[in-house]
Amino acid sequence: MRETDWFDAGYAMTKNLGNARYVPPKDMKVSFFGKVAPALFPLVAAALGYMIGRQFFGL
Repeated sequence: MRETDWFDAGYAMTKNLGNARYVPPKDMKVSFFGKVAPALFPLVAAALGYMIGRQFFGL
């Protein structure tokens, strides 16, 4: 049976088989770096931009 035959017959991968179980979400432990990284990103981007500007444009 070809792959296209499966889709034509209605056996798509999204078919609900009714065997899914509910799993409660676990509490995610966020590391220190995960909390600090969003705050440090603008500083790192500005420092990188400054260094590239000095190197290539003589600023």
